[in-house]
Amino acid sequence: MSTAQDTAPSQTRQAADLVAEALAAHPGRTTAELAALAGLGQSTVSKALASMEAAGAASRDIAAPVAGRRPAARWSPATRAEPARKDVASDGAGAERLRPGQLGTLVLEYLLAHPEQECTPTVVGKALGRSSGAVANALTKFAASGDAVLTSEVPRRYRIATT
Repeated sequence: MSTAQDTAPSQTRQAADLVAEALAAHPGRTTAELAALAGLGQSTVSKALASMEAAGAASRDIAAPVAGRRPAARWSPATRAEPARKDVASDGAGAERLRPGQLGTLVLEYLLAHPEQECTPTVVGKALGRSSGAVANALTKFAASGDAVLTSEVPRRYRIATT
């Protein structure tokens, strides 16, 4: 017996495929036009296009307002070779905001790149351009899990755990 939950992912993929086909065949169209071409609802097409844009598969052309009204965006298949970066967003001050857990990955990568160095959170934070407090939290967590070793209490220094 099939439930709505069982069919939802396949229906979503099918809708995304229909939108991608319509976009490839008819670049420069609005969301409403693509919805009519794909035979889908405008909300469904809008969500699919947003996902495609985030993945770097579609691009949106937003024209300047005319007489105070903003015209509908026109969509095309992406022409750039590199997908959009979903892992970061600007915080408005020029720094990039990381996804949850991504700072820990950066800290571990730093420790792996400097296996013999005993690092303070300040050193790692400056090297990564991140808050030393956030780095200290990540290092404490890694020391508790055994991925890093606390080599000095004052000042706190860490190095990658060796196996």
